[in-house]
Amino acid sequence: MLGPRPTTNPEQRTGRSQHDTGWSMLPRAVALCLFALACGQSLPVKPAAGDDTAVTEPSVIDSEPGTTMEPEPEPEPEVTVSTAEASVPADDWIFKLDRIHSVEIELPIDSWNGLVSDPFTYVQGGFTLDGERLDEVGVRIRGKVGSFRTLSGKPKLKIDFNHVVSGQRFYGLKGLSLNSSVADCSYLKEAVAARVYADAGVATSRTGFARVSVNGADYGLYVIVETQDDAFLDRYMSDPSGNLYDGKYIWYGGSSYTLLDFAEGNDTLYQLEEGESVEHADIQAVSDALAASWGTDAFYTELGALIDWESTHRTWAAEQWLGQNDGYCLNKNNYRAYFHPEDGRLRFIPWDNDLTFLYAYQWGRSWVTPYGNLAAACRAHVECRDDWAAAVRDLIDNIDLAALSEFVGEIDALTAEAATADPRRECGVDSIPGSRAHVAAWVTRRSDEVRAEWGL
Repeated sequence: MLGPRPTTNPEQRTGRSQHDTGWSMLPRAVALCLFALACGQSLPVKPAAGDDTAVTEPSVIDSEPGTTMEPEPEPEPEVTVSTAEASVPADDWIFKLDRIHSVEIELPIDSWNGLVSDPFTYVQGGFTLDGERLDEVGVRIRGKVGSFRTLSGKPKLKIDFNHVVSGQRFYGLKGLSLNSSVADCSYLKEAVAARVYADAGVATSRTGFARVSVNGADYGLYVIVETQDDAFLDRYMSDPSGNLYDGKYIWYGGSSYTLLDFAEGNDTLYQLEEGESVEHADIQAVSDALAASWGTDAFYTELGALIDWESTHRTWAAEQWLGQNDGYCLNKNNYRAYFHPEDGRLRFIPWDNDLTFLYAYQWGRSWVTPYGNLAAACRAHVECRDDWAAAVRDLIDNIDLAALSEFVGEIDALTAEAATADPRRECGVDSIPGSRAHVAAWVTRRSDEVRAEWGL
């Protein structure tokens, strides 16, 4: 049983919800107006759908004697260009991990050629998820060193629902990311990592699974990942109006790139994803404070005015438990920096978890001496390190290993056949069971390993 399915009401395919005030009620509205005029009365104004303001009487407009008052024309109903109303949890069915969705992407020849010549610039395409279609969306390729693939392979993809049609939404979402799992032979890491981050109280993207086709060609099994945009912030932050920066590295082609971190003189390279430009003054403030206080007793207090240490420790604890070698702590990568308007302080948001479930030594790194500057400075400061250890202890004490192991088994069973049948997978078919067994075994032993690493 597939569970709740999106409606296929024709009105919704044109962007009009069944809850819209619409043309089907027009004859009745006209009759009411004529009746009111005949009785010398005015009609109460009905609030728009979703408006919880009280019903009020319109004021009476005086007219010259002998003139006829024409009724005020009713405003045309707003048509939301969306497959469904943007209300939580309207999109939850997309991120259900008890099914594999079907995603179809259509690229006209000009759009296909556009992605061949410039893969990171959006082109126009069509998007269908489980039969629900938007004719005009933006499509581009994602991924850089290690995970970049062209359309002839198995590329990561990003869908922007309002790139072509302003304000367009898909069940409240502005976009979706599709991860190809070319770096993850298990196909499970994104989903398990998202579960662990959520259990740790860390804002993170929801995930799902889909079989993807492009112009009718089978591109195999993908992981759907919730895009981190203002809709994401609205869901997870008490005030979503702050500045969200992308901590991804700057890629110059081939193996040439610049990793982004604080106090390294590259503050202006952080890309502002959401919010209003302050010319990187918020990023610069963190860098300046780190440079001035690193290695001093004042470090933890000075940075505490700019960083939410509690949420940061929880995020880093989960990174370590997950073996995220490609995150902020061990590689200065795959993180978003959000400055919350309530206190102006930085919160880390993890991103892209296909290189989790790895040991630090496999990349020549160590959790004792992290690579990320803030993490390294924290580990070297007694009070900061102790609070980080406390967050690790809390995570280990509260994580439900039995439930997590059961979850791994469920999504393993759900996706095993699709992973094996994936025509564009880059892993040998024999490597898939072993990769999945590694994830399952990691869940059972990781808490003891991390406890030993910290001496807890």
